[in-house]
Amino acid sequence: MRNLASGASFHWQRAAGSTLPHNVRQNFKLFYSGAATSGPINYSLSASAGSYHYYCEVHGSASGGMDGVVRVRPIFNLGPTGAPFTVIWALGGTSGTKTGDHFDVRYRVGTSATWKFWRNDVAARSGVFGQNGQPVQVVPGSTYQFQARSQKIPSQPSGWSPTLTVNP
Repeated sequence: MRNLASGASFHWQRAAGSTLPHNVRQNFKLFYSGAATSGPINYSLSASAGSYHYYCEVHGSASGGMDGVVRVRPIFNLGPTGAPFTVIWALGGTSGTKTGDHFDVRYRVGTSATWKFWRNDVAARSGVFGQNGQPVQVVPGSTYQFQARSQKIPSQPSGWSPTLTVNP
């Protein structure tokens, strides 16, 4: 299992000496290296926030076998000036990510409160949390937590990302 920050790249390649056919497929094909091959596998991508279970279609399945999980957390910066801050769940650009082009983002105030949706099925890749008091007034010294997930089809999202904790 790998834990990465939003926008981080991850890469698969065939192990030395391996001759059996392999490929890389995320459960809902949010990313897919193509048909299984005995040739070279040299597959990379940059991911938006979410948890991505993947497997080899020949030697694994959505429930196990030759498989793994990559977890990508959102990131933040303290802009704009003041108590609001920016949460980033996918790096900017003009095209969608390989891991989805719509996103759900949830938050909670504190570390044990109930999660609440902040953004649901949005194409935006970031948002200013607390701007104009929305969804809540940001209080310096308080703890705010965020999780995000990516999707190409609303009924087939990635898993929730690892939690981002912000203490402005």
